[in-house]
Amino acid sequence: MTVKIEQKTVADEVESNETSDSNIKKIEYPFTMREPLPLKTIAYIVYGCQALSFFFGITAIAGVILNYLKRDEVKGTWLESHFAWQIRTFWIGLITSFIGFILIFILIGFLILAATLVWTIYRVIKGYLLLSENKLIENPRATI
Repeated sequence: MTVKIEQKTVADEVESNETSDSNIKKIEYPFTMREPLPLKTIAYIVYGCQALSFFFGITAIAGVILNYLKRDEVKGTWLESHFAWQIRTFWIGLITSFIGFILIFILIGFLILAATLVWTIYRVIKGYLLLSENKLIENPRATI
């Protein structure tokens, strides 16, 4: 018996169905090309980026870039609500943080920054929990 090791491609699959040798045992390996990450995994990554942004602010930017790059792929799916929620969390958080930093000189800025922190933590946790339960966000345009 001969053992033949090969990487499988679509063309090989068609060809192997046409010419089959009973004496050759094929060992199939996965495709050499990497398959793209599932969109749910990308949503998890973005929630992780948003959570890490409390320590490393740049990760929130990386997360929103991922959202915009993959937004067309989630259109019409339940994940579209999560992507909209994440994008909205980023922009509202950024704007209120900017306002908070400007108003820090008259002390109200500290309150705005604290409220933004709590609001962002709430949205990241809520979104993550709903995503882990495979549920859409009922109203992704809501502020709370």
